[in-house]
Amino acid sequence: MAIKVVLTDGPFSDISIEREILGKIGASLLRAPDSSVSEIAALAADADALLVCWANIPAELIAQLKRCRHISLYTAGFNNVDLAAATEAGIAVSNNPGYCTNEVATHALSLLLACHRRLFSLEARVKSGVWEPVASMTPTPSLKEQTIGLLGYGRIGRQLAQWVAPLCGRVLAHSQSAESSPHDSASAEMVSLDRLLRESDYISIHLPLNASTRHLLGKDAFAKMKPTAFLINTSRGLILDDGALIEALQAKKLGGAALDVFTTEPLPPDHPFRTLPNVIITPHVAWYSDRSEYLLHANAPRAIVDFFEGRPVKLLNQPKVRG
Repeated sequence: MAIKVVLTDGPFSDISIEREILGKIGASLLRAPDSSVSEIAALAADADALLVCWANIPAELIAQLKRCRHISLYTAGFNNVDLAAATEAGIAVSNNPGYCTNEVATHALSLLLACHRRLFSLEARVKSGVWEPVASMTPTPSLKEQTIGLLGYGRIGRQLAQWVAPLCGRVLAHSQSAESSPHDSASAEMVSLDRLLRESDYISIHLPLNASTRHLLGKDAFAKMKPTAFLINTSRGLILDDGALIEALQAKKLGGAALDVFTTEPLPPDHPFRTLPNVIITPHVAWYSDRSEYLLHANAPRAIVDFFEGRPVKLLNQPKVRG
């Protein structure tokens, strides 16, 4: 019987790469009309595998997947899949953690340097007719005298640490996972979260979104940070408490922020982040390059092909054997 794969969602107008890769094992690829649980369940009840981007895959849906053996995620994050339910149901789950490591690290570095060089302020002033280069930059310590803090020290955090270490005074890092803690800390000093918040001049976030990281940085965290510190987020919007961050920025309790990810996307037209003068906004594009876009499309279906052909696939769980 041919393998049936259901694509649940994603901003993809062209899925020819997916079809070509899955075609190597004679698999069919069907696209759900929308990402609602009911629509996915109706199409995927007899599917052998799911390709998932952002769609919610809760226990309610997993219970209706009678033949599914593999859920392959386009993304590195996997908070949208009920991993425990999938494990109990005997469904393997894999993600796509490495397709845009360099791209996100590059974007984070770009935002960090833009904050350091006050590009948001300089551009606005010049465009408004003001030409006062030194006044617009004062005060700006040398980056060699400043501390960069990395909240999260996985693939992206470690890559950024290697790049930024020669540019700044020191690099601090805080990790919440055993996988990414001191085993590779040549470029950074591993510290507590409290120390990272208090001592960093720039904090770049590189954490997954889960129950322990949701709103990890809120009013209490911002109160510990230097009033001149900058916050850079290329990870997940919900790691920040938006209301608390807006309040801190408006009250000049922080130097500024550079944000590529948001609680609600697209960012609403009337959102305060759009008008705050000390905020840089980019539209969730840190992941992108021509190469990473190809790998985004290719890696997830490749995982399905490898899984069904019996080749090793790095899984997020150890599923029970389906009866």
